[in-house]
Amino acid sequence: MASTHVAGARVVDVSDINGLIKACQEAQRGDEIIIAPGTYTLTERTRISIVKRPGPVTVRGGLGKAAETVIEGQGQDDESVNTLFDVTDSPGWTFQDFTTRDTFYHGFKFNGGSSGCSLRNVTMRNHGEAGVKGTSDPDSPAHPDHLVIENCDIGFTRSEGGTRGVVEGVDGVAVKGWIIRGCRFVNIQKNGGPAYAVFTKGNSMETVIENNRFENCFIGASFGGGGTGAAYFRDGDSAIEHRGGAIRKNVFIGCTDAAIYINKGADCDIEGNSMLDCVSHIQVRFPQSSARIAGNRVRSNSQEPLIRTRDGAVILSDELNVRE
Repeated sequence: MASTHVAGARVVDVSDINGLIKACQEAQRGDEIIIAPGTYTLTERTRISIVKRPGPVTVRGGLGKAAETVIEGQGQDDESVNTLFDVTDSPGWTFQDFTTRDTFYHGFKFNGGSSGCSLRNVTMRNHGEAGVKGTSDPDSPAHPDHLVIENCDIGFTRSEGGTRGVVEGVDGVAVKGWIIRGCRFVNIQKNGGPAYAVFTKGNSMETVIENNRFENCFIGASFGGGGTGAAYFRDGDSAIEHRGGAIRKNVFIGCTDAAIYINKGADCDIEGNSMLDCVSHIQVRFPQSSARIAGNRVRSNSQEPLIRTRDGAVILSDELNVRE
């Protein structure tokens, strides 16, 4: 349900893809769009564009079970469907209780002033570049801040992961206050190679990544990394990829590179994470990076240290970290 009551709010029932497109593109504040169980395939357009439709608006699967309602594209290597939900300057939208899959780029893309949005109990599979992407027009001061991604299941069906040139689970560029919690990330790999399950960059701020489970990902959780084009740094400040924020109480299993990676990420907290059979554990890199690291546990046959600093990174504190 929409989080705030709005006078005249409507319940809009949809049972086919055209009805879903119409309901999203004509949404009014307070609408609750309920999608009947079934599979909805996007065929005649590259995305469902939601532009300047301020919420609160809720889009949800009617049975409350993600597996019962599926919205799909044509496959991660087929350009005909770019993104499923492309949300521009539309704050306050909530998407919940359904599955998205099989697009060339993204499942959800939040642009410009689409702040205060939420994704809850959504399964995302085989989105070519990211299940969730956040970005802004370099010439606009508006950003898709304060996104909550909660109790979602994001990844790829193959153990080798995705096939595209860039593969990610969640990618936020120049965003503030994103919260990713209680989610599962699985098989975030690029044909078995470099990929990021969750990262925010481009002078992003105050990201919280907590209580998630990462399985067979290349890099699990990262502040910075991957690089940001100069025009896309928030406020034009390219000195730092990420400021503040926390990576805490997550479980990382079988990461084929670092479980946690800090790349030009300043003043961050890494606490209470568990890492099992990962090739590398916590890496902090470059002099712009600084971290407080406490209460993390590693169980692994690898000789890699629990914390590895690289290229002048600064560890602000190192407390109660345990290698079993």
